[in-house]
This record gives sequence, structure tokens and C-alpha cells, in this order.
Amino acid sequence: MKFNHIIAVALAFVASTLGSCEKDNEMVTVTTGELPTLTASADSLVLLQQNATDTAFTFNWSPLEVNWSNEAVSSNILRYSLQITTQERNFLGSPLLTVDAEGISASITVNTLNTALLEAKVAPEQPVVLLARLAMTLAPNNIVYSNVIELKATPYEDVVLLPSLFIAGALNGWSHSNDFRVGSIEGDSKYEGYANFTAGNLAFKFSSQANWDGTNYGAAAAAGKLSVAGDAGNLEVQATGYYLLKVDTETLDWSATPVTWGIIGAAAGGWGDTDDVALTYDANSGLWTATLDMNADEFKFRANNAYAINLGAGARNGVLSNGGGNLRIAESGRYLVTLDLRNAGYYTYTIEAQ
Repeated sequence: MKFNHIIAVALAFVASTLGSCEKDNEMVTVTTGELPTLTASADSLVLLQQNATDTAFTFNWSPLEVNWSNEAVSSNILRYSLQITTQERNFLGSPLLTVDAEGISASITVNTLNTALLEAKVAPEQPVVLLARLAMTLAPNNIVYSNVIELKATPYEDVVLLPSLFIAGALNGWSHSNDFRVGSIEGDSKYEGYANFTAGNLAFKFSSQANWDGTNYGAAAAAGKLSVAGDAGNLEVQATGYYLLKVDTETLDWSATPVTWGIIGAAAGGWGDTDDVALTYDANSGLWTATLDMNADEFKFRANNAYAINLGAGARNGVLSNGGGNLRIAESGRYLVTLDLRNAGYYTYTIEAQ
């Protein structure tokens, strides 16, 4: 299908800017050829975190022919952009992902597509049907589209594992796993993470590997100190509860601070010393949650009704940072707030309308 596009540019204006026209009020027309057909390198893909930097899909199309009625004033006004959305959205509202293209192809990495899917609340490990099309822009109010192609992608849960020490103790049967770690946020000798200790299960050690073959950190004679001796005794927390554990493998210092968590800020109860809205810990899921009415305003997470331990905005949406900036609720309403401290040093949260 061909299209004629009238670009409302008076020739007198063009003459003043380009010096190539003589008649006043002559209109310039742009004619385009057949719309290109969009194709993709695959129609289905399971996204894998270990392939994050690889190309997920490559899209190709033939160039759109653009002809000017007056070549003297022609310019490269055509812009290509690839648009991807879910079948459910069907291009209503903003696309899930838009990729600008210089030529006649565009590629999307696994990580880029996976991040867009997760931010759109697509469930990890579940295939989703996507729609892709090529938008060709001649002017802000003059956009034509290619055919729509259907794709299927399965996102992965984007888990960031920081350099870690493993926690092995009575709380997990003295085993080693990624579920029980302290992580180094800065990639240095300082580690932190959270663990829940139940009655009779207070003893543990830190280890540098997911086994006992590396460096193991037990109790030293001095309080708050670690020993790497093979016969070092077990570390212990003072009582049952949920703890922030910190370790410095250079100074061999360690600490265990019992914590409870809440929400502070004008979006919730207020910024006063006693305005915290308590979060409830679920030992089965390992999550802190609260369902509450929230205002379109700011808030933070903090422990023990004080700012000594607080979490705010991180570098990425949904990720928290120690002492980070205030978080914000865009629209007043009732929300389920979830604080997830299970991934050592890489803490996240979600806000879901109820």
C-alpha cells in the first residue's frame, strides 16, 4: 500500500531556510512506497539469565521508499522504531519496549527484554505472547506501521547474587545454599544479610564456599570477633528472632542485630518518631508484608522504629539501597507492600494495589 503525505511547509518558509524555492505557498508532498514486512529471527524463546548479554530477537525489514515532490527541499525525515507489547495490551497505551533503529534491522538482548517483561509484571518462568511492529515516523503526527508479528518469550527471575559468605548452622541443618548468605554490596571485605533464628537453632558459622572446604569463620575468644581456626567454636545469636548479620573478613569483626521492620513516611502513617506502620514477618515465605491505605506521597522502610537501619530508593526500580532516597506512591489507594530481604545485600520490594 502506498501513501501520500502532505507536509504543510509553505515554500516561502522553505526558501528562507534552504534557499531553493521560488513560489509562495507551494506545498511539498511526500510519497512513500509499499510498507515493509517485519520479520524476526525466531518466534519463541526461553530467556536464560546466563545468556543475559546475548541477542534474544533480531528484527529485519526492507527500507521504506520516501519520494519528495521537490527534491531540492528533501531531507532524511524518516525514523524507524521497533515496538513490542504483550498480546493482552495489544498496543494500547505505551509499548512495553521501544527500540530506535538507524537502518533496516534491530536487535534486543535477553536482559533488555527480560527487564521489560518483569517491569510489566509478567510472571517469571511463564511464557507470554508478545506482539511486535515497526513504526515509521515522517512527522510527529504522521506515523505508519508495518505488519504485526507474534512472538513468545519466557522470562526468568532476575536474581543478582553478590559475592557471598554462606551461613551454615542449626537454622538450616548445617547445609550450604544460596538461601542462607551474607553478601558484599561493594565487593569488598564487608558482608551483610538477614536470617531468622528459631528456638534451639541459634548456632552457626560463616564459610567462604558452599561447603566446608574453604575458609570457615567461627567464634574467637573476644566477643564480636571471628576465628578461622579449624577448631573454632560456633557463633550464636542471643535469642530467637530475625537478625541483620554483618561480617568483615579483613578485620574479623561480626555482629548480629535483631530487627523488626516498618514503613515510615507521609505516604503511610507520617514521619513522626512513632508513625511507623509495622510489617509482619512470614517465616514460611521469608517476606515482610503489610496491607494498608497509602497516600500519593513519599516513604521509606526502617528497622526498629529508627533510622540507624533504613532502606530507600536504589539504582533500579524495585531495588532498595541502605540509606537510599525516599520511595514514592504515585496514586493514593490501598496497597499490599512486600519487603524482600532474602537475597543477601540485594534487597527488593513490591507495591501491589488491592
